[in-house]
Order: sequence, then C-alpha cells, then structure tokens
Amino acid sequence: MTDSPAAPNYAPIAISKRSTVVAEYVPEPSDDQGYESEATLEARFIKLLQQQAYEYLPIHSSDDLVANLRKQLEALNQLTFTDDEWARFFAESIAGH
Repeated sequence: MTDSPAAPNYAPIAISKRSTVVAEYVPEPSDDQGYESEATLEARFIKLLQQQAYEYLPIHSSDDLVANLRKQLEALNQLTFTDDEWARFFAESIAGH
C-alpha cells in the first residue's frame, strides 16, 4: 500500500439540467479549543465577512437601521425618496402599518 493524499472532496453548489457547479472545501487550520464567547464569535464572523469584501456598518439603533435601509434601497433602485415618499413607503410596505 502507498501513502497517497486523500482524494479531494467536492460538493455541488448549483445543479441544473445543463450543468453542475462544484467547489472543493479546504478547511483552514484552526486553534479553536472549544467554547468561545458570543462576542468572540461575532468578531470572527465580522472579520470573515470583511475578508469577502463586505463593509462593516455599525448600527446602534432602529433609526440607524431604517436610515441604512433607505440608503440601500435608493442605491439599488437608482432613485431618491423624498421624506414624505419614504415615510409612506416605509409605513405601507415595510412596517405594515
């Protein structure tokens, strides 16, 4: 018997009638020793997302969250809400009032 490296493990990530997309998962070495606090887990998750080109935006209140939602919807749809339009749209379509 020879010592050979283990065969790569491929997992399908998208399957259709015409094609299949697969990816090889190679785990990163880890020093994890078991329990970690929620704060540590959150910090590692944020760092991982930032490495994938996500921008960290500190949100500290519901007003901050609503303001960011407005900003993102305006950018996505290439439009600018007036304050009255936003108030009506938010109340009718988002908040459900």
